Amino acid sequence: RMHTEDNQAQLTKVSARIIAETIRAKGTRILLFDVAEDLINSWANNGGIRHRVASPFKWIVSKVLKPGRNGSGNSISADLGSLLTIWARKVNAEHAKDQICHARTRGETIHNFLKGTDFGEIREMVENSEPCVLKTVEAFNTQLWKYPAKVASILGTFLAATNTGIRSAREMLKPIEKNVGPDLLADLVLSLLKELNAKEAGKLTNSLCEFIRRLHTGNYLLAKANKPLFQIYLTSLLQEALPNIDPVLLKKAKIALAEDGEAISNALSDAMSDNPDMMMEMISAYGSAKTPKIKGVSRKIRLFEEMDQDRLADATATGLSDLDTYEIAEVINGFLRTMNSIHKVRPEVFSSIACSIADSVDTEELRLAADWLFPEIVEAARPLIDASIPSIINALCDILCPEGGIMDEKHQEAVGNLKTALLAAGGEK
Repeated sequence: RMHTEDNQAQLTKVSARIIAETIRAKGTRILLFDVAEDLINSWANNGGIRHRVASPFKWIVSKVLKPGRNGSGNSISADLGSLLTIWARKVNAEHAKDQICHARTRGETIHNFLKGTDFGEIREMVENSEPCVLKTVEAFNTQLWKYPAKVASILGTFLAATNTGIRSAREMLKPIEKNVGPDLLADLVLSLLKELNAKEAGKLTNSLCEFIRRLHTGNYLLAKANKPLFQIYLTSLLQEALPNIDPVLLKKAKIALAEDGEAISNALSDAMSDNPDMMMEMISAYGSAKTPKIKGVSRKIRLFEEMDQDRLADATATGLSDLDTYEIAEVINGFLRTMNSIHKVRPEVFSSIACSIADSVDTEELRLAADWLFPEIVEAARPLIDASIPSIINALCDILCPEGGIMDEKHQEAVGNLKTALLAAGGEK
């Protein structure tokens, strides 16, 4: 009890000293003198005896708040540190006696605040403030753009602040580069990860999952005409918003963003061409950068092998059985119908694109690449080919000559053409 009272007395003493030093500061005294002088002048404007006594009052105030009398200024920072330390010591002492001592009083404080606050009035105030706020913004823009130079100065201020922030961040990291070794830096940073409360993080995940589940369940419980409530509201919003979007302007914006992406790629390429060492280092690091990802995938695959195979088979069967195969087929059917419809109306679209690409490919370079690429791939994959080629040939034979014979004329024609091509390739008629 006595220790807590001592802390409270020290808090009061240091706070008083900070306030006194602030008042004695030169800037504060000048501010107070200017405020007092303005008040005295306003009071004396009514004339009479007020005007006659105003000058003596100013003289007294100037002597009391004489700017030349200045506090030390340096002690405020030390007192602020002491104030924070004493306050922390006081709170620690109170928590040592009762961990939830502050929660009891704060609960009552929050209750009184919520009880005395009419949030309906606040909501009404915010809703009714829209016209006023919009008019204020309109007036601000009208006055601001009368002075374009000031707009440029404001933007320049933001740029200067950004540059200062970048350099400040750089200065903050310099001591780490010079004075902190890799082991110490890793210990300092990773110790934060170690001290995270993993159990509470897991409970937070459960709470978030339950929140999502409840929201989703309620969404379907409030469904109308087999449509979830979220879909109904979102459809209504989009139906209201889309007619107000200019499709031509949207198209131009999309093209502009694509061209800006091209500009970024070109700028990066131009900069890299002037720094070939960086490009070479990036290329040489490709394998080292991709290998950890491959190892991660490999570890996940091994995890499937380490699991109970019966349970894994049951889980896989359950997961695959939930796939809507009808919808998958409809996606394929819809894509094919669309392609056929486009070809029916404009049959030259796809062929012209394919011809344009084929005509632009350097056939000599393609021939040179094919001459070495395919033989080397076959030679490298020889063990894999030897292991799989019998099954591939048998499957091909089953496709060409299915059980029961080929009934369709197109199939018969296709097989006949294949035989003719094989005979021609073998030099026989």
